[in-house]
Amino acid sequence: MSEAQRSSREARIWAVMGASGTGKGLFVKATLRAERPSRLVVWDFLDEYRDHAPIARSLRQVQAAMIRAGEAGPLRVRYVPRSTTERELRREFEGLCSLVYAWEQCTFVAEELANVTTPGWAPPAWRKMTTSGRHAGVHVIGTSQTPAMIDKAFLGNCTLIHCSALREHSHRVAVSRSMDVDTAQLAALLPLEWIERDWKSNEIRRGRIEPPGTRAPKRRAPTATATGEAPASH
Repeated sequence: MSEAQRSSREARIWAVMGASGTGKGLFVKATLRAERPSRLVVWDFLDEYRDHAPIARSLRQVQAAMIRAGEAGPLRVRYVPRSTTERELRREFEGLCSLVYAWEQCTFVAEELANVTTPGWAPPAWRKMTTSGRHAGVHVIGTSQTPAMIDKAFLGNCTLIHCSALREHSHRVAVSRSMDVDTAQLAALLPLEWIERDWKSNEIRRGRIEPPGTRAPKRRAPTATATGEAPASH
């Protein structure tokens, strides 16, 4: 693939933030069901994506599967980290990021980023993924229950930030800055409600995620100005 073709790819870097039980995971899984990516890699920290991809027991297995799939072949795989120490966990995450970036043209879900990044630090391979993943054709979906504790550069580079309810003020502040919305809008979210900023269209959208078996995720039209101010109520 030429450098011109790489540069023309559309960036898709999504942050999905929300406290436990507020619909964050439901949104990611609904997205995967809707988009049905043929090339999917999941950093499955809590071992909860069994319905979306088979497990690989080691990074070597992931690498071997990627080699078999080649540059354009289908592959859906999830990796559940095995490490118990912070250092080794970060090493596993960076190893998976390196494989994904080299493989290209896929969707990469990274669960619970606070376990492998900090506000001022992230593994180099993840930082490269979220600043130049567009050139590799990677749709990045990073999640966290505690956004104040994750890599700030990731939130700053996102093309879409999707937020469910957050219980602590510090986490609402971290997301509100990146979304350019007032923290009161985040504080008002009820479980399963969400607000998101699409930086490509500069729209703010709101909705409610529904558990599987009820109805499709509800997505409303933009309900705020380009500055992030909520419209006046009537």
